[in-house]
Amino acid sequence: MKNHQTRLGRALTVVLPLFVGLLLIGFSSCYADDTAKDDVKWTPLFDGKTLDGWTMSKIEEEKKAEVKDGVIIVGRDDLASGIKYDEKFYNKPFPKSNYEIMYQAKRADGYDFFGTITFPVKESHCSFLAGGWSGSVVGLSSINGYDASENETTAFYPFKDKQWYQFRLCVSDDRITVWLYPVGDDGKPIAPPKDDQKALDAARLEVEKPKVDLVLDSDKRISTRLEVSFFQPLGISTWNTEGHLRDIKFRELTPKEVEEIKDLPERSRTL
Repeated sequence: MKNHQTRLGRALTVVLPLFVGLLLIGFSSCYADDTAKDDVKWTPLFDGKTLDGWTMSKIEEEKKAEVKDGVIIVGRDDLASGIKYDEKFYNKPFPKSNYEIMYQAKRADGYDFFGTITFPVKESHCSFLAGGWSGSVVGLSSINGYDASENETTAFYPFKDKQWYQFRLCVSDDRITVWLYPVGDDGKPIAPPKDDQKALDAARLEVEKPKVDLVLDSDKRISTRLEVSFFQPLGISTWNTEGHLRDIKFRELTPKEVEEIKDLPERSRTL
């Protein structure tokens, strides 16, 4: 089975001259064929107007998380604050595996994590930390009791304040994969000058290359830190930071994609 990065790389090479307009087409599916698929169906989890479908922690009820100009504004507090998937609203639980989530987030004020997502992994839960430990740590919390600052997924990312980032999380029975890259206010990848091949290559790699790619071996025990346990089974949170969220959506993987993921080579994150 071909490596999904190789396939995505070929797709991006084809669309590179039209980087802004076509890049997202090349990513219509995490593990898709080279060509774009029109039948990939996403389910919106944010209507751009209300917090319908989400519940808030006690902190957020006090801070009055709100929607303004199509953005969820999560108020700053000394502890974790954020939003949680409302199973009662959807009248069904969120999938435990074989799904994909996309959302955009930015740090509007503060210095710590601003778009950390807590999510199901089979019968457990995990979190992808976005900008923790004073702003730059990314990784999964927790693996065998070790959090995102001290396990095999630990990495550092140069987040900028007031900059939007695209997050993409893919969870299967066999692995957890996360992509992230900066986007503009219009939600599209930021395109470098067309005549700067080095910058174009770097931008392509930024989008294509997973920041975390963890194979779920039998010896890996997945869990979350206590601070974000409220946000199980699915939630997005901040810490001592005002975070902005938009364009939240998910889809279930197709059976073909699930089988393809099983055949992918084992690989650790290479940020």
